[in-house]
Amino acid sequence: MTNEQKRNFLLYSAGRLVSLIGTGVQMIALPLYILDLTGSGTLMGTFSLLSMLPGLIFSPIAGVLGDRRNRKKIMVNMDYLRGIIILFMAYSAYQGWMSIAFIFTAQVFISILDSVFGGSTNAMLPDLVPIEFLTKANSLNSSINGISNIIGPILGGIIYGFGGIKVVFLINGISFVISAISEMFITYVPHFEGKQKISFKSMFSDIKEGLVFIRGRKGLKELLLFALVVNFLMAPILTIVLPYVLRQEIGFTSEQYGITQSSFTVGILIGSILIGTIFSKSNPKKSMTLGLTVEAVMFFIISGLFFPNIVTKFGGASWTFLIILYINLMIIGVSNAFINIPIDTNMQKMTPTNVRSRVFTVLGLIAQGAVPVGMQIYGILLDLMKGYQIALFASIVSVIVIILFLKIAPEETFNPKPVSEEA
Repeated sequence: MTNEQKRNFLLYSAGRLVSLIGTGVQMIALPLYILDLTGSGTLMGTFSLLSMLPGLIFSPIAGVLGDRRNRKKIMVNMDYLRGIIILFMAYSAYQGWMSIAFIFTAQVFISILDSVFGGSTNAMLPDLVPIEFLTKANSLNSSINGISNIIGPILGGIIYGFGGIKVVFLINGISFVISAISEMFITYVPHFEGKQKISFKSMFSDIKEGLVFIRGRKGLKELLLFALVVNFLMAPILTIVLPYVLRQEIGFTSEQYGITQSSFTVGILIGSILIGTIFSKSNPKKSMTLGLTVEAVMFFIISGLFFPNIVTKFGGASWTFLIILYINLMIIGVSNAFINIPIDTNMQKMTPTNVRSRVFTVLGLIAQGAVPVGMQIYGILLDLMKGYQIALFASIVSVIVIILFLKIAPEETFNPKPVSEEA
């Protein structure tokens, strides 16, 4: 990489790190504040929905903006706007104006701004670094996500405990402004000439163009279908079944359960570091195959750990059981990095910059859209079956899906040519 590319990547990474840590601080503190204020679990759930759903719905439009407008300007402006909104929330809390309705309304806007920020920044990365550095850049990016997911919630709990919600908003708002200032110094040449006209008609046409592009690329379609099915099957195991089993069936304390929540993120961070250093030049198919195999084995082991006789053997909600579970979940996080980083890199290689934002947001919408459906179904199943039965069934089905994917997916899925090399 040239010195300018290194500087750009450093500024890009620093901006994302500060933004994501600030988001993590607020996302852990606000539900606590809502619970302290109202004592309502339903309102906490509503806040979680508002944190995700508006951005998910808006993501295709965010993709169009990322392809038709300067991605650097979007990145900077979204950080400034989020900073202003959150600083106003700090002022409102200080003045005593804060209400649940105000928090929910602000969160809808923040969720949409998050979506626009993500749609541009994810597509911007391949424009900042040379193609041969892309895998390492994605691993560093994943490490930043992991670090922020560990530091943000920890800081959020500490800051909220000592300073209250006013200080949380103040620190988070300032963090977004600092992030925006750092991003302003990125040297970035837009991928188009002039200003692209956007109308409702052109917006729907652009979204359709992204869908048509995906449909015309077998490698992308295979990755999307695989991500859709695996997210549907396995994501709810970690977000719905695991908490239910640990708290309701095994009887972990809230402190023990809290400790397990860092395991997956720590694993992703370790995996990202390994890919960015030791395995940076490994064959993507070998990395993905290794990650998928290890992840499948670990899910089978965790399913086995949930069996009542195994739980009893380890003394129920004991620290021995927690340590064994923590190690297994951490290994799943490591293997997840070995799967997702090559997938992200390959998608970037397969997608030209002029449609990259639209394609990525459509891919994300479809792949992530399966998660809430899976969560709802698994939640219903938990009233009808034991957690270990659901985990075992999902593990068996996922192994079948993995075998089919590795057998059927074309070579382009694992080792795509960069777009510039194709006719």
